[in-house]
Amino acid sequence: MHFPLSRLSPAGPVVLWGGELPSGGLKYLTFSRYLESMPEGACGLVELSGSSSSLALDALGKERGLPVLALTDTAGAAYLRGQGFGGEVRTVRRLSEAWEVALGYERQGWCWPRQLSNGALVGCVEGWASELRDFVREAYPSVRLVVSGFGTGATVVGLHRAFTPEGYDVVGLQPSLGAPLPGWRRWMEQNLGEADLFHPHREEVVLETAGPKHSDGLAALLTYARAEARPDEVLVISHNARPPFG
Repeated sequence: MHFPLSRLSPAGPVVLWGGELPSGGLKYLTFSRYLESMPEGACGLVELSGSSSSLALDALGKERGLPVLALTDTAGAAYLRGQGFGGEVRTVRRLSEAWEVALGYERQGWCWPRQLSNGALVGCVEGWASELRDFVREAYPSVRLVVSGFGTGATVVGLHRAFTPEGYDVVGLQPSLGAPLPGWRRWMEQNLGEADLFHPHREEVVLETAGPKHSDGLAALLTYARAEARPDEVLVISHNARPPFG
């Protein structure tokens, strides 16, 4: 598996550029593994997402000839359209409303990964994250800390499982209060309680908070990494960014 990794400067953090993947995001790796076990005869793909998850499912749906429906708020709808999302976007006002719509499609035979509550997605992340860990250990042996944005929690938990047994630290970065970032969430204010995918892992996985003035997730992650005593020891997991110089 090819992982697009590089440093922006010799003493800076290593960045995993998720935007270089087929769907323009790391979720492509996660959902491609998940859909390997999708029941035959699925009518389409549906998910509650206004960012990288829907974009990944859009790419995978095209590969499989399946329609894709994204359920999101107005901001998410605008983001998806701006990113060239080719499926249907339905705007919803509340999580409960989106949940009921997705449930209806699931009953009609659509595949709903349930990214907010499906623990199987953690295993999908752990699979590709273990390969990433082995590559990083060889190519960037100075790396000791892995930092990723906190969204559903699947990515940061999968990274935690893959990296921490080998002595790495893993941190999930959540947005500052009142300063939302696409695809990220704040655990205390935005969770499903015991049904939430992250709930069983909330005591073991470290979450920290980004600064309040960031235009996107990459900026928040780089600021966090550069504030470390040794930025060169940090691996930044960017879900959808591309390297600035190609």
